[in-house]
Amino acid sequence: MLLIIEIFLYEKYNSYLMNVKLILGASLAAVFAVFMIVPVTATGPSSWQHVVSSYVNSENIQTSSLSVDAADSIPRHTDVLGGFAWIYANGPNTAIVATTHTGVRDSDQNPDGWHAHNVQLGPGGHNSDACITGLSDANVGLFIQGSTLSMNVRNSELTGTLSNSAAAFTIVPDVGCGSGLGVVLS
Repeated sequence: MLLIIEIFLYEKYNSYLMNVKLILGASLAAVFAVFMIVPVTATGPSSWQHVVSSYVNSENIQTSSLSVDAADSIPRHTDVLGGFAWIYANGPNTAIVATTHTGVRDSDQNPDGWHAHNVQLGPGGHNSDACITGLSDANVGLFIQGSTLSMNVRNSELTGTLSNSAAAFTIVPDVGCGSGLGVVLS
């Protein structure tokens, strides 16, 4: 039965993605379906999910560069559903994230690997620090080298001014969140 639901969600999701750039409903449904089908096995953050340092640098009026140095090498492919987030300075409820989540194709740019989203967050649910309440694609140039992840972002992709501090996170199922998904900060 879950396979039928997953296929149905996947087909609905692909149809929706082709017609609408804002991908909140389908991507959250797909992530929720993955959580229902593949049990979460990690009990804590992976060794790379600890930020040592981070920065945001305005390169010029058109682009910015974001970077995070992690405590360990950042894998190009992983079973971890998570990544790194830079909070927008104009509100703690929005962030741009570099994320990866195997099996959930919710991005036009590199859907099977690391990619970026602008994310709206709400108060935490039962077992998360914050609930995911919305997201949209952010097309970026994303590079991983050892324990460093860097993104070059057109300023038009950003929804505000970013703070310099990044945080690592894990996506978790949370019935206390309206979307069914929350994030736990590392």
